[in-house]
Amino acid sequence: MFVSQSQSHSALIKRNIAWSERWSVPGALCARLIGIAASIVIIQALGPWSCGVFLFVQWLARAPVPVIGVGASVLANRRVSEIQSREIPRMSAGIFYCLWYRQCRNSLLYCLACILLALPLSWLCAFCNPTLMLLAVLTTLPLLLSGVAGITLRSLRRSDLLTGLHLFGALSTLVCTLIAAQMAAQVAGCLLAVALAGALTLIVALICIVRLLPLEDALHPGPFLLERLQKALRPPLLLFAVDSIVWQPAEMLLLACWRTPVEVGFYALSAMISSAVMGFIPALFSAWILPMILRYRPEHRYPDEYGAFISNSWYITLLAIPLCSVAILLCPIIVTFFLGPVYLPITNPLRILLISAACGSIASISLTHLARKGEERAQLRLGMAAALLNVALALPCVALWGATGAALSAATAQFVSAIGAIYLCSKALTRRP
Repeated sequence: MFVSQSQSHSALIKRNIAWSERWSVPGALCARLIGIAASIVIIQALGPWSCGVFLFVQWLARAPVPVIGVGASVLANRRVSEIQSREIPRMSAGIFYCLWYRQCRNSLLYCLACILLALPLSWLCAFCNPTLMLLAVLTTLPLLLSGVAGITLRSLRRSDLLTGLHLFGALSTLVCTLIAAQMAAQVAGCLLAVALAGALTLIVALICIVRLLPLEDALHPGPFLLERLQKALRPPLLLFAVDSIVWQPAEMLLLACWRTPVEVGFYALSAMISSAVMGFIPALFSAWILPMILRYRPEHRYPDEYGAFISNSWYITLLAIPLCSVAILLCPIIVTFFLGPVYLPITNPLRILLISAACGSIASISLTHLARKGEERAQLRLGMAAALLNVALALPCVALWGATGAALSAATAQFVSAIGAIYLCSKALTRRP
């Protein structure tokens, strides 16, 4: 009797997990589409000049988040979630408290650093108003604290709640931005709208955690568990710095010092669209195409890890090249339809960055294998070479051609980094022990 009840309970848990996994993919897609709609509302309401200021101060406030934030780094998020999932509910509640207090302390230090740096940044960039910078920091604080809630929900295997929170956050952002656009299309109003939507999402996430964990009876983690958490949360600062220079729009700093906010906004939009395409293609492959291949071709099995790397890289290549080619050809039509003809100058930098987005999508399989094998030293050498190349090219290219030059230097560095990652991965997988 007891065995049958436990078996039925475990079957129910497995059924709920399978249902939540099936729901997470379309739910994440809906949240992404709603987020794109909210971004379009902000871009159309602000106009090129104000949009450039909005995107620059928001990027500047969120750039250091993966270093100071718990849960902002994907790898650290996964490690801490695995540690927390092995503990009993009372200990999991204690881990949540430790992560929450750590995040609050980091957030206070982050706010203090931003207050001290707001005035010097305004001297470097004339349009970087200290007031707008502090409002951009307000949009980042809910993101920092929501990372702790995301780690806890992942450790509890509640991907359905995570998907629901993403949907709620996207919908609240869309509603708040629509209200801000109707009242007064200003940079400060849009920043406050984004901050309000993030705060509402954080409140809902905390309510979910209060209902799921026994926070009143939480157990404080011991010294060994705290040491494991500290080790999992410790970010590789140098690797993060070189990756930020190569794969993030760090060239906006030069554009902000030498060019107008209009050109900064054009480059920020092109970088945002290309990074979205770069993330969409591997997600489409892993969430939809690969499960269909394994379902309709059950005899299709990879002989070894190297065979899986080659096959998956070819699949993404066959997916990335046609999609990016169509996007490059139809770029003016898409930009005019969604953003308006006033944003047509982003066409040239966007086309350049879409070429590197295709290369980055193909290299995502290689980066995953390198991270799994712990090849951090090889990744660091490659990243430093690509970062130095980007810096060397960005200075003359931005001075000569503005946003187009920034896109050219970034695309060159990303192409070198992607090709190098593929080479390093093939070398690591074929290396004999």
